[in-house]
Amino acid sequence: MKIDKEKLIDLLSMVGYFAFAYLAIEFFSLNKYDWMLEPGDSICSIPHQSLGNRSIQAGIAAFFLITPLLIAFLRNLYIGNRYRMNYYAAVILGVALYGGWMFFGRFVACQT
Repeated sequence: MKIDKEKLIDLLSMVGYFAFAYLAIEFFSLNKYDWMLEPGDSICSIPHQSLGNRSIQAGIAAFFLITPLLIAFLRNLYIGNRYRMNYYAAVILGVALYGGWMFFGRFVACQT
């Protein structure tokens, strides 16, 4: 089975972008009380920021991380390159789901 060099480069670039987005989301989703976590504690055992603050942080992170992917997705939609559209759609979905978890999902079980 012969692997096309262009497809391999596309795959590696999407994996690299997702790794970058992972690190950026980890940075943007920091809670100002994270330093209070002791070994064995959960995220619910420390004070957490209000929903308004997390929404602003999530919006800024989404703007900077998803906008370039969305532009590339729409460009490939216009060109008709379905192969690259699938890569961009998968990374957009992955970044959105992981960002949603880091900003909102992990606090669902916590009592406010």
